Formats: sequence, C-alpha cells, structure tokens
Amino acid sequence: MTPNCLVCGAETRHRFDAVADGFAVFACDACGSARTWPALDDRQIAAWYPQAYYGNRNVRFNPLFERLTRWFRRRRVGVIRRLTKPGAVLDVGCGRGFTLRFLADAGYRATGVELSADAARHAREVLGLDVRTGDFLSQSFDAGQFDAVVFWHSLEHIADPLAALDRAAEILKPGGLLVVAVPNFDSIQARVAGREWFHLDVPRHYVHFSTRGLTKALRARGFRVVSTAHFSLEQNPYGWIQSLLNRAFEHDLLYSILKEPAARAHRIREYPLQTIATSIAGVLLLPAALLLMMLETLLRRGGTIEVYARKERV
Repeated sequence: MTPNCLVCGAETRHRFDAVADGFAVFACDACGSARTWPALDDRQIAAWYPQAYYGNRNVRFNPLFERLTRWFRRRRVGVIRRLTKPGAVLDVGCGRGFTLRFLADAGYRATGVELSADAARHAREVLGLDVRTGDFLSQSFDAGQFDAVVFWHSLEHIADPLAALDRAAEILKPGGLLVVAVPNFDSIQARVAGREWFHLDVPRHYVHFSTRGLTKALRARGFRVVSTAHFSLEQNPYGWIQSLLNRAFEHDLLYSILKEPAARAHRIREYPLQTIATSIAGVLLLPAALLLMMLETLLRRGGTIEVYARKERV
C-alpha cells in the first residue's frame, strides 16, 4: 500500500527506509513533503515518548545547553512580540513550558497544550502556567479566542496536521498570528543526509514538511504568510553536525551525550570509543556547520524553517 501525502493528499513514493526498524519515509512529488509509514496510533506512539524524552525531572540537557535553550526561547518570544502585541496566546506542544513562561512574563495571557503529563506538570506546578494535558484537537477552545497560536516543532508530531491547522484557523482572531516551526524536508541538510538526517525523527514525526507544502497548506486555510525564516542558530548548525556524524558513528550518539546525566552515562558505557571520537569530531565540524548554515540560509533551503502567517480578515 502506498500512502497519500498528509499535506496535499497526492500520491507518494518510497524514498528510503528509516533508521528506526519497521518504518519508511514516503515522499510527495506534488508538494515536496513526505510522511512516515506506517503511522502509529495514539497508543502505539506513546511508547516513543518515555519520560527520558523530556529528561530526568524535566532537565533535558547538561547545564550549559539548558541555559542556551532558555536563551533561544527568549529570542523566540522577542520575534513574536515584534509581530503581535500582548494578548491571548496558545502554545501547542509547550513541553516543559519555558517559552510559555517567557510569553507570560512579556504580558501575554498564555495557555499551553502538552501531551506529556510530566512536562505539563512541570509547566503548571513549577512555572505556574495554565497548561492543559492531552491532544490539541480534543481541547475545547472558543472561535476567535486567541491573538496568536504557536506550533514550535510540534505540528510534525500531530497525526493529522491539516486538522490541526484548521483548528488553529478557527480559534484565531481575524488578523491573528500563526507561528509554525518545522524541519524542512526540502532542505540541503535533508537531501545530503537522507535517512541519517537528525531532524527526521521517525516515527515521532508523522509528517516531514517542505517549505512549499507548508505554505500551500496555510494559504488553503486562509492564512497569509508574512515571513519565512531559514536561519536558525538554535537548530540548523547542530542539525548539520549530527547528520554528518550519523554517517560515521552510532545514530544520534552526540545528542545522547549532550543530554542529561542518566541518558549520557548509558550511551557512554555502551559506546566508549565512539563517544570519544564523536565528541572530537563534533567540535571539529562546528566551523563547517556554521558555514553550511549560512549557505542554506542564502539559498533559502534551511534545515528548519520558521513560518509566520496571519489569518486573513473576512
């Protein structure tokens, strides 16, 4: 069976088998996007989000990278604030709640939705935020309730992304801002790395958007794209480093090393020699990764993209 594209509905073709056993990626020639096949149901996909995915006690990385993570989230809020004044904002897939906390601190009436009960609990109990646990499409929101809706690397985790965009259009006010950040399947990174691309993340990513496919889907739902950013210092240099390392070492080994101590210790014991080699290679690859990021930005084929769109006024 050949599945249809989740973005435009056209037929797809087998591109490659994924690193995760039993899964493949099917690409769409019509819009440039792709999808994971087979797609897991809610019960099956839950097994791919263990507590370790969010980190021990909701600490995902070592202290340096945790601080960097917060800095990038503050920058994200600054971009949103330049595009829309403080009002009601919804962060879909808010995770541990750091972006939501910074939005609230900037004067927004901030609400979050998060599938992980542990991450949502951290956002509510530690950061004091209004966060609902569960699937976005099952939540009850009023039409026109929000001034902004944010999908920051969460839309690709939703089994029916078009339904999610339809729902976002419904709950946004006319002129409201939609923010979507996703990996770019039509990027230079994706083409070079293939099945070893760091941002592929099969099977957690149901859909792999291209810039063209995402833009088409947004316009079909009454959104006007105001900006598409291909530059991401947070995502794209590391995407290059890990994708290139994946071609020579255990898949995503450096990423595991950079994570919190429990995950790091397990992987180091499992691959001691590769740990040393991949750590050295990762540092040596950084200058090349920065240059490649600048090249992909100039060519508008960034490894990840940020799309800002407004709901057209009727």
